[in-house]
Amino acid sequence: MDTPISLGNNYFVAPQVISDDLVELKMLGFERIINNRPDQEAEDQPLSDDLKEAAEALGFEYVHNPVDLKKLGESQVSAQATAIADAKKTLAFCRTGTRSSVLWVLMNNAQGQNYNDLKADVTAKGFDLSRCEPAMQPLIK
Repeated sequence: MDTPISLGNNYFVAPQVISDDLVELKMLGFERIINNRPDQEAEDQPLSDDLKEAAEALGFEYVHNPVDLKKLGESQVSAQATAIADAKKTLAFCRTGTRSSVLWVLMNNAQGQNYNDLKADVTAKGFDLSRCEPAMQPLIK
């Protein structure tokens, strides 16, 4: 498992999580897992229902908020914001962590933070959002 990267208060992102990673995430103090990956993007990807079952067995809150950048809309941003409304330590993941980072930028921008500053912060932490820019543009406040 890759080391989760902190983007903000209790919000971390990482690439694909598998069931075997969950015990380590629990030991790191995570309380909530958000899966931003649609099922069946790749053959080696675990199904969300399987991850949910394993996560909930360990006491995690589990949220599936799949993001397809071609269909990115306010509903995914709002669902992510609702999921993290309380202060639980949260790991959001997708294939590379980029879509989970996109949602973080858009959530915080919707709350009044500067889009360019948010994007620069995420880029400095290793996530290239340039390919996501066309999907993000209609949602920037």
